[in-house]
Amino acid sequence: MGIATGMIVGAVIGFGALNVMALMARNSGRPYDQTTLTTDEDVLGKVASWAQANGYFLERETGQTQVYRKGKGFLTAPMFLEVIRDGSRHTFRSYTRINGLIIKGDMALSGSSFVASLPRSMARKAQNQLFAELHAPPIG
Repeated sequence: MGIATGMIVGAVIGFGALNVMALMARNSGRPYDQTTLTTDEDVLGKVASWAQANGYFLERETGQTQVYRKGKGFLTAPMFLEVIRDGSRHTFRSYTRINGLIIKGDMALSGSSFVASLPRSMARKAQNQLFAELHAPPIG
């Protein structure tokens, strides 16, 4: 009975910690980083090539917005890149999502918080490669 009780207590503590991190992300005040670029180049084609090379997939496309995502599953903090096109103007929103099942929170890739630091760092590195190719300012 002691092992089962320990497993239950550990699961409850882990679940609680995950929800606390999601709440911290939600209340961070910075749900995403935003980068804007004005160009007549084929930005969407470059983004699609970059996404395929870096393990991102097109999650949804609505109107002039494309949302790319990397990471699926319960224990993965998914990383997102939204591309909003308005003529020759392209706006990029970069963030990661903490899913505590009860609470979900989006968090910008920049910043020094310990919450989801590894997925934010991985996404920032990959997305800054794209921004360098597009001659856009990097995520800080």
